[in-house]
Amino acid sequence: MDPILYRAASDARLDASQRQQLYRLAMAPAEPALLARRLNQGLLLVAALLLAGGLIFWIAANWQEQTRMFKLGLIEAALALSVMAAAALPRARVPALLAANLVLGGLLAFVGQTYQTGADAWQLFAAWAALSLVWTGLARSDVLWTLWIGICAAGLLSWEGRLGGWFDMLQLPSSAPAQGLRMGLWLALAVVPGLVASLAGLRLAQGLGRGSHRLALGLALAAWCIDGTTGLFDAPSGAGLFAVACALVAAVWLLSRNAGRWQDFASLCLATVAANALLMAAALRVATGSDLVGLLLIGLIVGVGGLGGSVAGLLSVQRRMAAEAMAANKEQVA
Repeated sequence: MDPILYRAASDARLDASQRQQLYRLAMAPAEPALLARRLNQGLLLVAALLLAGGLIFWIAANWQEQTRMFKLGLIEAALALSVMAAAALPRARVPALLAANLVLGGLLAFVGQTYQTGADAWQLFAAWAALSLVWTGLARSDVLWTLWIGICAAGLLSWEGRLGGWFDMLQLPSSAPAQGLRMGLWLALAVVPGLVASLAGLRLAQGLGRGSHRLALGLALAAWCIDGTTGLFDAPSGAGLFAVACALVAAVWLLSRNAGRWQDFASLCLATVAANALLMAAALRVATGSDLVGLLLIGLIVGVGGLGGSVAGLLSVQRRMAAEAMAANKEQVA
């Protein structure tokens, strides 16, 4: 038996028959086949990205040399071929739909720039998300849902007017209802992967899509931190906005730490970073009015303390999750 497997079996206190079952599972021929399938799928996804990106860059590079109708027909033909390939080739469905999704975004951008529809930028992303939702749901792929989450996030940022630069990222709406609506929209985006995992017609093979789930949570946590921190320093209703941001971050932290299907160590790390950012903002807000040396000292103390506590807590949770996983594997072997 492999030395690593032997040590694992010894630590788990397995008998001879259980060790044989563990060895057969570890050396099963399905593993290389699974690795080959994942490698092929990854190469197909990379090929889809390169083809879609190459098409968009080719159009941009030859912008003055090609006619408007030629470029429009070329993009539409690429979109149609991608969708037909997804329908005809089940094994290449996800890469083909990934390419179709990217080409669809290029088509909408081309139409908007060429014909000057007067629509706002967020409407482009909203139309892109709405049109691609059908095949994203039918494909049941975490890759497509991750891209869909990114499209929706870009639409939200455009609607908020936050894509103009770093200064725009720190602007808050003038009214409390608008602030609550914005935080609620990010919350709605954060629960989309969980909603998908709860619906039988949309559920992924692995249940909760980890990539889309982590991206949605990371974006929502960043938006809540920005809103809470900016409100704490600038907005008249800053204390309430900061409290709401803290409550949302705490909810994500608890769900990622303890709640069954939602338990995810990467999401817990993201929530911990957000909590540290809010803690630092609160400490600096309380210390406002102190001299520069005092602010730096307070920031250093809170930062080091938060970092040390976060690392200790995360290591403890990681050990608990590892122990639970080992116990589950032991029961499965038995």
